[in-house]
Amino acid sequence: MRKIIATEWMSLDGIFDATLMAEWFNPYHSDSRAALISENIHNCSAMLYGRNTYQMLYPYWSAFKNNEMGVADKLNKTPKYVVSGTMEEAAWENSTIINEDIIETLKALKASDEGNILVQGSGTLVRSLLAAGLLDELKVMIQPHIMGNGLRFFTDDMSTSLQCKQVKELDKGVVEITYVPAV
Repeated sequence: MRKIIATEWMSLDGIFDATLMAEWFNPYHSDSRAALISENIHNCSAMLYGRNTYQMLYPYWSAFKNNEMGVADKLNKTPKYVVSGTMEEAAWENSTIINEDIIETLKALKASDEGNILVQGSGTLVRSLLAAGLLDELKVMIQPHIMGNGLRFFTDDMSTSLQCKQVKELDKGVVEITYVPAV
C-alpha cells in the first residue's frame, strides 16, 4: 500500500500564504532546504493537489522544458491528481481531475503498490485527508519567522493527534518535522 505524504511550508505561527512568501519563505533559502524539497519531490510516484495549488503551480512549472531547478521534469512527467468540484480541465501533462467519490477514489489510489503520493500545499485537501484518516505523513517545514497575519494552515476547527517521527534541522534555522497519525 502506498503512502500519502503531505509537505507544508509555513512560518513559525502557521502562515502558509503563497502571496506572502517573499516575507516568510524566501529569506530562509539555503542549499539544504532546496535539497530537502527536491528529495521530497523525487521520492514520489504520483502527486495530489487541491485546485488552488494546482492552478498556482501549473503555469509556472509546465513552462520548463530543461529540468530547471532539478525538479521540473519530475513535476511535469509524474501523474498528477487534482481534487476539485469546479475544474473542468486539467491541462498540466499527466493530470487527472478527481471530482466524484473523492474519498473512495483516494482510498483506491492508496491501495495500489506504485510508490508514495505527494501532496504539496493544498491546505483544504490536507485537512480533509487528516480528518478522513488518509494522510500517512505530514511534513511541516517551519521557517523561523512570525508573520502575524495571512492564510493559516491550522484552522480553528482542526483537531487531530499526531506523533513526531523525525526532525531535520536545516540551515538558517529552518526545521522539517515529520508527523504520523498517533496510534
